[in-house]
Amino acid sequence: MELLGQNKVDHRQRKVAIVSQDSFYRVLTPDQKAKALKGHYNFDHPDAFDKELMYQTLKDIVEGSVVEVPTYDFVTHSRLQDRITVYPADVVLFEGILVFYSQEVRDMFHMKLFVDTDSDVRLSRRVLRDMKRGRDLEQILNQYTTFVKPAFEEFCLPVNVQQSHTPSPYTDDN
Repeated sequence: MELLGQNKVDHRQRKVAIVSQDSFYRVLTPDQKAKALKGHYNFDHPDAFDKELMYQTLKDIVEGSVVEVPTYDFVTHSRLQDRITVYPADVVLFEGILVFYSQEVRDMFHMKLFVDTDSDVRLSRRVLRDMKRGRDLEQILNQYTTFVKPAFEEFCLPVNVQQSHTPSPYTDDN
């Protein structure tokens, strides 16, 4: 994305758009959805995302187009018909667990920031979030040990620390 005349724009006119990688989870097959409802589907693997849709959407945003971003329902594990309209912005924040994994997507970023936190804090936050989504503790812990933690160690941590402009070691505030 070019600077878009940053020096000529009053700070009150600048716009920031936030896009979540969660919006780009793939549409699940009936078998995958059944596994997901039992906590047996790996949402933390790179293949869980619709990479083509994610890339094209980000490309359109970078080119200044108005885009319609999908909405994902974490309770039903489904992509909803509702979409979020994202208008051209001076700054686009793209957040998610694997935003640095794809070289093609990573190359679009002008700045990369990886914020890490202690693994116990990550787990406690996940437990609280997923319980609000109607999941039981046993399912959450099983999914964490089976998919989340191994995927973080294999796909997230090495790429994020290597690719980030400002690796952030965890502190009490992260």
